[in-house]
Amino acid sequence: MLSAILAAPALAQNSAVGLWKNVEPNKVTIIRTYEEGGHLLGKVEKVLKNDVEDKDAKCAKCKDENKDKPMAGLQLIWDMRKDGDKWTGGKLLDPETGRVVNCKLETADGGKKLMVKGSVAIMSKTQTWTRVTE
Repeated sequence: MLSAILAAPALAQNSAVGLWKNVEPNKVTIIRTYEEGGHLLGKVEKVLKNDVEDKDAKCAKCKDENKDKPMAGLQLIWDMRKDGDKWTGGKLLDPETGRVVNCKLETADGGKKLMVKGSVAIMSKTQTWTRVTE
């Protein structure tokens, strides 16, 4: 019983659920991932440029209903299903291209990092997001 109680914080930290930072040239995106109905989802919390929140950031290259929507609140990840230690089978919106791609997520470094792999056919790209402590 005691081992289960002591292990609980470690398991929670190794979860894909949480607040993540994706650092790219010229901007930092803060993304919140959460579970809902047995699926993992993720939304943009905010975009930072030069350490200042960019409240005007929009998804200019997005299509359909996401075209020119504010980045804050934009759904980036949906339909992810737990697959062992990974999350698979879901979709990822790439705001840089406006494309929706297949997605696979896996924690690394004891839950301090989230490996986010987006793929179309045989082409794929992996980003490393880092956990933000709240």
